[in-house]
Amino acid sequence: MNNDDFILNHQQIGPWTVPVIALPDAARSLQRHVPGVIINSITDGQWGRERQQHWKVAVASGVKAARGAEPWQPQDSYAISLSFRFHPGNHGNRPLDVENFVKPVVDALAAGLFCPAEQNPQDIERWQFDDSNFNTLLLHRLEDAQSRDDEGIAICVSARPRPG
Repeated sequence: MNNDDFILNHQQIGPWTVPVIALPDAARSLQRHVPGVIINSITDGQWGRERQQHWKVAVASGVKAARGAEPWQPQDSYAISLSFRFHPGNHGNRPLDVENFVKPVVDALAAGLFCPAEQNPQDIERWQFDDSNFNTLLLHRLEDAQSRDDEGIAICVSARPRPG
């Protein structure tokens, strides 16, 4: 990639200043802070699945509110920045592999961007929205939160129509 493929800078999203990537000729962009306990892709039992569903709904709802009334186009090209801030106590004070937390966020992000205007994210049972054009992805783990209530993610999306 050359320097014209994306721009790297820092933005204030919610309470945090985070690194973000953006497409230089983006037609659309959004930023969203989603507070809450970040749930990973590995769930245990019904309680774990319910927590994951609740987390995905929170992310999808926040993104849908930030995108505007109409869904975005999945065939566009996307640059996505995700910054995670964990509170270790919310996760049993175990070491956390951030990659295990990415898939639920990306699934919910795609739902929030692409679901129809009339669809309530609470009614989504299958998180199968096309994220194949999320071409550039920046993952960043922020310093751990000192308070349980300061956990969450910052999302930045930059999109441009695909040529042709």
